[in-house]
Amino acid sequence: MYLQEKTINEQALPKVLHFNENITVDDFIAWARTPENPVHQRVLESGAVWVRGLNIDSAEKFQYLMQELYPKTKSFLDGNSSRGKYTSTVYNASEYDAGSIIQLHTEYSYSGEWPSVICFCCVVKPDLGGETTVGDCKAVLEKLSAPLVNDFRKKGITYVRNLHGGQGLGPSWQEAFESEDKNFINDYCAKHHITVEWRNDGTGRFIQTRPAIRLHPQTNEELWFNQVDQFYPQIYGPEVFDALLAMSNGIKENLPMYATFGDGTDIPLEYIQEIIKVLEEVTIPVSWEKGDLLIVDNMASLHGRLPYKGNRKILASMA
Repeated sequence: MYLQEKTINEQALPKVLHFNENITVDDFIAWARTPENPVHQRVLESGAVWVRGLNIDSAEKFQYLMQELYPKTKSFLDGNSSRGKYTSTVYNASEYDAGSIIQLHTEYSYSGEWPSVICFCCVVKPDLGGETTVGDCKAVLEKLSAPLVNDFRKKGITYVRNLHGGQGLGPSWQEAFESEDKNFINDYCAKHHITVEWRNDGTGRFIQTRPAIRLHPQTNEELWFNQVDQFYPQIYGPEVFDALLAMSNGIKENLPMYATFGDGTDIPLEYIQEIIKVLEEVTIPVSWEKGDLLIVDNMASLHGRLPYKGNRKILASMA
């Protein structure tokens, strides 16, 4: 099979592997396992690999590919967004408003357990827009100002989520942990250093303090690895923030989610604005074709999504 290998606009990521004719999933798995074509090494070196010319057209076929490439593919609990599930390990990539941007982020970086890789495949090509975006975590860290980096390095981040019991904004605690058993959730949280408080109104409050910067386990590089901007509701503008605050009885601690420094002090808005600006600078769009596969090293690379109109079906799986 003929393969064209390139990058986009001389960016290090994603590495594009473009097969000149459609190949089967089994063909790709066999190719990816050969000593001279180690796809895992390409992902490690570039941070993200975009495979074109594949023929992935169903959740079942995607799950099969993932299980062959990543035998430890699993479901990850403690999610912070609503996401439909097609098979035991294949999800809808996002159910967030189609007209909005999903800012670059690293999956589960607020939590005690996160995937090494997150993979996406295109089952239905977007009608208009809807590119998945990627960005370099190391580049983000290098671009941020020294005072900001020093504060986050020293203090870390405390993430707080108030997950409703079935009716409210965002995912319920049942959805986030894929269980209605509070004893199971209590055990999971204890194992992963998450403080959980159960409220009389059925809400669960989940609090966890994590580093903002981590070392990649294989490259040993320092990386910006957190989701602080997504947990900072003021970024959605004063009208949205005021509405959320009103729905939370005017109490910040009752917001669906928010973040502070690890020592409990407030994070300056100008820090979050700087982070968002840098994320925009490193954003690289991936324009989908049906059957495409995108493999993202979840610690080395961020991912997100641009707005779209019409049809779009992108699946996700994590390992």
